[in-house]
Amino acid sequence: MTAAPTPHRPRWRSLALLALLLAPLLWPLQFFAERYYREELLEQNRQTLDLYVATLLGTLQRYEVLPNILAELPPLRALLAAPADGDLRNRANLLLAQVRRETGADVIYLMSPQGVTLTSSNWDQADSFVDRDFSYRPYFREALAGKPGRFFGLGTTSRKRGYFFSSPVRDGTQVVGILVVKVDLDDAEALWGNTPEQLMVNDGNGVVIISSREDWRFRATRELDNAERAAIAANQPYPTQAPAPLRLDERAWLTQSRELQEAGLTASILAPRQLIDRQVRTTLVIGAAALLVGLLLLGLLLQRRRHYIERIALDARARRELEMRVLERTRDLEMLNNRLKDEVLVREHAQQELVRTQDELVQAGKLTALGTMSASISHELNQPLAAIRSYADNAGVLLDHQRLDDARGNLKQISELTGR
Repeated sequence: MTAAPTPHRPRWRSLALLALLLAPLLWPLQFFAERYYREELLEQNRQTLDLYVATLLGTLQRYEVLPNILAELPPLRALLAAPADGDLRNRANLLLAQVRRETGADVIYLMSPQGVTLTSSNWDQADSFVDRDFSYRPYFREALAGKPGRFFGLGTTSRKRGYFFSSPVRDGTQVVGILVVKVDLDDAEALWGNTPEQLMVNDGNGVVIISSREDWRFRATRELDNAERAAIAANQPYPTQAPAPLRLDERAWLTQSRELQEAGLTASILAPRQLIDRQVRTTLVIGAAALLVGLLLLGLLLQRRRHYIERIALDARARRELEMRVLERTRDLEMLNNRLKDEVLVREHAQQELVRTQDELVQAGKLTALGTMSASISHELNQPLAAIRSYADNAGVLLDHQRLDDARGNLKQISELTGR
């Protein structure tokens, strides 16, 4: 019987080579995963940015019409007619403070055509605007020219950021005062919350005025020309007249922007590409793990297939060996059977010879007995016959000699012998 072959081990080298050949398939997986998560993140950020822009515009539009409405209040017009009247100023201060509480504005104040604040809602606070000159502000110049004014700036008195709406107060065709409503923009940042995506709102100069990151505020996102620098120096919208540049790595951020044309602002949402990279890496890890699991399963299947084939081969070899042993045993049995047949034939032949010999012996015995009996009979017959012949011969001689009595005596003897 031949020895069983040693089972082959799984061909891990072949599987490793197959893994190296299939590894490039992870590149299209990375490409499609990156495109999918990029589009998903862009869509999510677009919706978030649209919602934020709508909220910011809603906040600004809520206060946009307020200066026009307040400009028609009689106490304010009376103060503009008699700015030195203390009672009118007190009444106006109380009125603006009440309106501020009811509307939620940051500060409401009335300015003379010379740019001096006559009354303000914060008249009783340490950073009161009363008697302060804001004639250098663009919103004052625009309203003095008879147009509604808009302006973002850092308060030179309160040091708080705000968006200013101004409206001229007319007496006929003459502008007799400027009414200003300041909107606090700190709440616009508080709405953003703590998220990986960053918020950034730029004014017309490209300077960040609202940001979820404090270190980005009042930094320029682009180069400022000489005219813009001169306007910044004149209007003083920022804490510095030379905003530091904000240098962002475009490869590290995914940026989407919306222009707020009515307010002269641009809102942007910046998502770190790490969000996409992290999901892509996770997808690649899952894909590589799935590929590895597939290869392991393939290896196990190949191993089981190899073991199955080897078992079939062993079974076939065992069957062949069994068949060979059966054939050998059959030949041995046939040879033994033939020998037995030969022996049987020999024994049958010997038996036949024995029977024949026995028959011959019996026949010989019979012949011997017959011979003996014949000899006995012959002896028994020969003696009387010889005596008869002798008596007969003698009787003949006696007759010849006329010895009738003797011849008769012989005949009598012959008669007696025949009677025996």
